[in-house]
Amino acid sequence: MTAPLADDLFFLAHDDRTGKRRLNERDAGFGLAGAVLAELLLAGRVTVEHGRVRVLDPRLPRCEVLGPALKDMVAEPESRVVRDWLRYLGRTAYESVARRLLGSGQLRVVKSRLPWRPDTYEPVDINAAAWPAARLSGPIARLDPVDTLDVVLSGLVIATGLDRYVFYTASPDARQYLERLVIELPAPLRVLVLETETAVGDAVLHHRM
Repeated sequence: MTAPLADDLFFLAHDDRTGKRRLNERDAGFGLAGAVLAELLLAGRVTVEHGRVRVLDPRLPRCEVLGPALKDMVAEPESRVVRDWLRYLGRTAYESVARRLLGSGQLRVVKSRLPWRPDTYEPVDINAAAWPAARLSGPIARLDPVDTLDVVLSGLVIATGLDRYVFYTASPDARQYLERLVIELPAPLRVLVLETETAVGDAVLHHRM
């Protein structure tokens, strides 16, 4: 059974041995928010039309991540642009996904020895934490077929800058192949990946100004 997309991205956003975060809080939030929206989209609960998220099925999933996210979307009187939802969900997506992984026994809390530093997380199974990177990088390197879920995940990896960890050995041909796969995604998923990349880029520019 394939793990939820946001869970895989959470592991990719951390060192699989130490649990150290590879992204800053803002970029991790955007990436995980994009993954949560993608999970809802792939489940047929929402779609993206003309750059806006529209609810298709208001029934709330029995999931501590997707349920609250969809509940907030249903409560909105009209559709909002993707980037609004990325910003909104990005504020809580990191802790929300972490709680889901804690609940499934895939993460454990590491208590900080210093009172002014927050607790961190580390994977229970190092091999399981490393699997998403191996699952993505191998087929891309060989130019093999990749299923839609992993193309979306790969797109979010690029959008957040995690490709320097996941695809660091990829040849130019492999990079071009991956870019083509993302471009060929169904329009709602493609827009979601591109909007996530834009949100991360805009945040970086804003921070530098």
